[in-house]
Amino acid sequence: MKKFLLFLMAVALLLGFNYKLDNTIFTQKKPNNFYYTNLLAKNLTLSSPVKCTIEENNFHDEMNLNKDNIKDIKNMLSTLNKKNFIAKPKNLPKKSAYRISFTFNKEKLLIDVYNEKYLSIYPWDGDYPMDYLDTSNIPASLNLYYLGKYIFKQY
Repeated sequence: MKKFLLFLMAVALLLGFNYKLDNTIFTQKKPNNFYYTNLLAKNLTLSSPVKCTIEENNFHDEMNLNKDNIKDIKNMLSTLNKKNFIAKPKNLPKKSAYRISFTFNKEKLLIDVYNEKYLSIYPWDGDYPMDYLDTSNIPASLNLYYLGKYIFKQY
């Protein structure tokens, strides 16, 4: 009887594992190349983040963002169009200059700001590749690279 139960449990585990492989990330395609950006914009529109920080990645300094900074990020997101969303750039730096993290009640989203031209948006635990953005046509007043420079120059 014990052997039979062990056999049934093993079969159930294998079937469950195969179902997971067949029906998740391996077969699903990312719905669009601005999927996570939409998720971030939706969360910022419907609620305020519980916590929002920016980290300078060379010295690992971290600062909390205030409401005005978050408003600037929302304004930057509203200026984006389909041309801003790109495939992963070949000349993308290995390390981002700044990382902005948004903690909402149910999820955490991150923005990696590589330089004045590139950034990526993704969740803490996402199933799809990051959204990559070319922000070279974004006004300097809304460019997140300059926001990071401004914040860390102050302190």
